[in-house]
Amino acid sequence: MLILKLTLVPLALLAFGIVERLHGPRVAGWLAGFPIVAGPVLVFLALDHGAAFTANAALGAYFGLLPWLAFTACYTCCSNSWNWLLSLLASLALWIATACAALWLQGGPRWLEILPFLVLVGAIAFYPRGKPSDEEREYVWWGLPARMLAGAGLTLLITQFAGLMGMRWSGIFTTFPVMGSIIAISTHVQSGHHAVRETVAGMSTGLPSLAVFCIAVHALLGRVEIWPAFGLALAASCAVHALTWLLFKKR
Repeated sequence: MLILKLTLVPLALLAFGIVERLHGPRVAGWLAGFPIVAGPVLVFLALDHGAAFTANAALGAYFGLLPWLAFTACYTCCSNSWNWLLSLLASLALWIATACAALWLQGGPRWLEILPFLVLVGAIAFYPRGKPSDEEREYVWWGLPARMLAGAGLTLLITQFAGLMGMRWSGIFTTFPVMGSIIAISTHVQSGHHAVRETVAGMSTGLPSLAVFCIAVHALLGRVEIWPAFGLALAASCAVHALTWLLFKKR
């Protein structure tokens, strides 16, 4: 299992990096909306802590989309004027504040569960308005290895310590912007703030598949066995991601 934690996400980041160089940051961002990090993390939680723990963590991951969107929105705005480090620090500060609010919302009335979906719809409507840039991009040799190392380290930390934080915080950290931060920072360093906006636009369009995956896992775990639950959740996520591709192409 440790080998999977150290290799699955880095290999996905490698694939996204290749896609970015071939098709641009917006397509790579759209692919990053797929639950390539949250999916394996929830599987690891289910194997380590059981179905009940993971079902609640999946709901937390769904609410974790709120701080995820806050992080990317903040980084996009800050990258217009600041370097990557200042943009990252400001975005992380907003992520922490929004994560605390999302934690509180989980304990509120059930109707609040619609809030992440509404915010996601707003993000989809807002971000894709940016026009793709035709500027020439330069890629440094260390860009992909740095992404892969950072992805492996962040994934290992989240899965190792998630159980100590409880179900809700575990879920929030499941959708911590591992790929979002790594891709945004490396894109910012290598290609500038225009490419960051394109990447985040793609991410916001592809993110509904992650939301559907988390809600499906939350609804199915405890009612069916672990592997069928994750299989059905993955199938639903793939279907939604295919639909978002139609929206992506239209925009």
